[in-house]
Amino acid sequence: MHLLSLRSLHCTGFVFAVCTLLAGCAPTPEDQPDIASVKGLVVMDGEPVEGAVVTFAPASGRPSTGITDSQGKFELAYNPENKGAKIGKHTVRISTQRYVENADGTTTEMKETIPAKYNNESTLTVEVKAGENDFPFALDKE
Repeated sequence: MHLLSLRSLHCTGFVFAVCTLLAGCAPTPEDQPDIASVKGLVVMDGEPVEGAVVTFAPASGRPSTGITDSQGKFELAYNPENKGAKIGKHTVRISTQRYVENADGTTTEMKETIPAKYNNESTLTVEVKAGENDFPFALDKE
């Protein structure tokens, strides 16, 4: 019986050592930069813009996106698990052109209502800082 206990202890130690090694060698999650909370508001000619895709694109790395609600408010997501945007400077693009899937499986193209100077030709820039960020965007049609 003493031999059986030693063998069990030895096997338990071996299993523990293997698990520890495997955990140490397991792939690490994506290297994620420091991100911060980003919310904001989009209005054009004083009216809230609903359904606009707001994209914050850093000089390098993954952009963050959000869609405005009926009040023109948005919150950015870095990825499906993390809200926010990478800390640093970003070019901002705001666009209403996108495809929406309908309940019957068809898609509808939403037309662009935002001038190119705010999306394809955007010169809007912001700096995301640690903590909470709130960016209001007052656009004009001209």
